[in-house]
Amino acid sequence: MTEPLQRSQSPFRSGAFRFALVFAAVFAIAAFLMLSMVRHQIGHYAHKAMEGSLTSETATLIAEEPEGLAGEIRRRMGATNGAAFQYLLLDRQGRSLVGAIPQATAHEGWGSVVMREHASTPTDPEGPERLMTLGTRLADGSLLVVATDGFDVDKVGGHMTRFTILWATAITLIALVGGWMTGLIFLRRIGAANAAIERIVAGRTEQRLPMIGLAPELDDLARNVNRMLDRIDGLMEGLRQVSTDVAHDLRTPLTRLRQMLEAAREAAGREETDAGIEIALAQADQLLATFRAILRLAQIQGGGRRTPFAPVHLDELLRTLIETYEPVASDAGHLLTADMVAGAVVKGDADLLAQLFANLIENAIIHTPSGTRVSIEVQREGDAIEVVVRDDGPGVPGAERERITRRFYQVDPSRSGGGSGLGLSIASAIATLHEAQLTIEDALPGLRIGVAFAQYSGTPENL
Repeated sequence: MTEPLQRSQSPFRSGAFRFALVFAAVFAIAAFLMLSMVRHQIGHYAHKAMEGSLTSETATLIAEEPEGLAGEIRRRMGATNGAAFQYLLLDRQGRSLVGAIPQATAHEGWGSVVMREHASTPTDPEGPERLMTLGTRLADGSLLVVATDGFDVDKVGGHMTRFTILWATAITLIALVGGWMTGLIFLRRIGAANAAIERIVAGRTEQRLPMIGLAPELDDLARNVNRMLDRIDGLMEGLRQVSTDVAHDLRTPLTRLRQMLEAAREAAGREETDAGIEIALAQADQLLATFRAILRLAQIQGGGRRTPFAPVHLDELLRTLIETYEPVASDAGHLLTADMVAGAVVKGDADLLAQLFANLIENAIIHTPSGTRVSIEVQREGDAIEVVVRDDGPGVPGAERERITRRFYQVDPSRSGGGSGLGLSIASAIATLHEAQLTIEDALPGLRIGVAFAQYSGTPENL
């Protein structure tokens, strides 16, 4: 049993909201990676700058006379504008001569230590600092350690961390709100389409989907669904028509067949029996021909003969048909003529196209009186090629022209003209299969049936 469509959904469960979440996660991760990389680059640059400044300061101090080095360090430590460096000077026995940084840093080479910049204020809100140190053994055996802090670098790093977290959170919240609003709008638009589908499922097959309007591709989807519904509706109507027409049109020949068989059974002589059987066989052949035509029409409309299509030279195909039908037309007292342009090529199935034009020619011959002139013309107009079958017979009333391509429809209710009433239906189906336009017009006098194709100008590989 088919489950009913769900009418309402939460925007938080919509596809738009889920997509928004995915994109928010992607953007947040991308922002985090980008800012982390920026922080790393800044830290790397600051570290190199600190190394350069320590090396330069150490070189400057080493250039001083050993006797005056301690004094120079005290002078620098006592500078009122704030010292960028801190120092430690040890004699060759390891005793501290001057400096305020811990003796744990007293070693040659690069090092680091964490300490408070203002030892007298342990509650300093700025907290401990990380010092980068460079120890250098001097010529007299003393050890000079120069340090500088990475406070500014750590501060910038902290700001960037908080900035990263803030923006990642903001992006996520914005995406959630945007996804919720998008999902709400999406569900409202989809709701109208779902309601239309429910009405169609309930039996109102004339209903069609409204345009969703959120994006061109969604409107294209709605149009294609509507085209599919039109197609299904047409097929269902055709099926109903076929069922009715088959019941009506086959009842008469079947009744005649039964009467012929009864007459043959009750006939007194052998000749009468044979004649009755011959008539019955003819009726049976007509029935079989009708069923073959029905199957052929169903096969064409179902697209079973859609492939392979290839270039078809219409002038060559029509010349062959005219040679075939000239004796038939002559026997019926008709005059069959042709007027064709050369180089008329379309893409299609040659057998089906031959059947299309044969049906049009037979229709003109069968349903017009003796002496009628039937002409086949191939005309070119721009990129279109039109094949016209025209006669100067009695024609078809205007109200009837739109109906004569229906299955089993015949203008003459008595069906004295013969035929199954499927010839033009098959011709119309073949034209539709080839995306050609079939037109039925008054020829003044007579009837004009045209089939307009698109000129084929490509190569067989393009088919």
